[in-house]
Amino acid sequence: MKYFELVVTVSLQEDVPFLSSYEFISNMISRAMLNHKELKELHGANKFKLYTFCAFHPIESDKIYRKGRLYITNIRSLSVEIILALKKVLPHVSYPIMILATDIRMHQYRPITEMATITPVIATVDNRCWTREDGLILLRNRAHINALKKYRNFFGDVEEPDMNFIEYIRQINKKPIKIPYKNTSLLGNKLVIGIKCDEISQKLAFTALGAGLLEKGSLGFGYCLAR
Repeated sequence: MKYFELVVTVSLQEDVPFLSSYEFISNMISRAMLNHKELKELHGANKFKLYTFCAFHPIESDKIYRKGRLYITNIRSLSVEIILALKKVLPHVSYPIMILATDIRMHQYRPITEMATITPVIATVDNRCWTREDGLILLRNRAHINALKKYRNFFGDVEEPDMNFIEYIRQINKKPIKIPYKNTSLLGNKLVIGIKCDEISQKLAFTALGAGLLEKGSLGFGYCLAR
């Protein structure tokens, strides 16, 4: 198992507020995908996109990314084909941004004891975003089911696990993180999760690391770091 990461260095051609950067980067990637046959099909398909990304870094002290300054975003995927195609089309995207460099990194499967979300996670409950009142057990179960579906989608079928791959789960934000998207807002949350040490749990955790934890990875949610 492995996942791939495209490190994209950019120069902005307009100011971008931090919370708007998720939609900004997502739209940048979507526009680039329209210029590639396979990526365009993936963009329009109703299935797992199997990629996610982090917000620009470094983050400015006033939470506004500045026009003319250099920033980096990391796009991560289980699929090397997606990463290679994005590396090809992103430098030519028509968008208020200049792509200055694109570098690919490969990450091999390794043991994971804990994961922390760098971007918020999203889970849909009854056509709305999960909140603390819904309970962490529900979120834990959704994370397991989502990771299992992504694993089967990319790597093939696997026997139904006896246990959830998450040993423990902690919510580290006190209030939901409100992310503007289109004409509404999405409510996300930051998590720390412990990973069980059995083989299937480790594989599901690595899948979530490479394709995003929980939902809406293609909007930049569920990007994690592993410990």
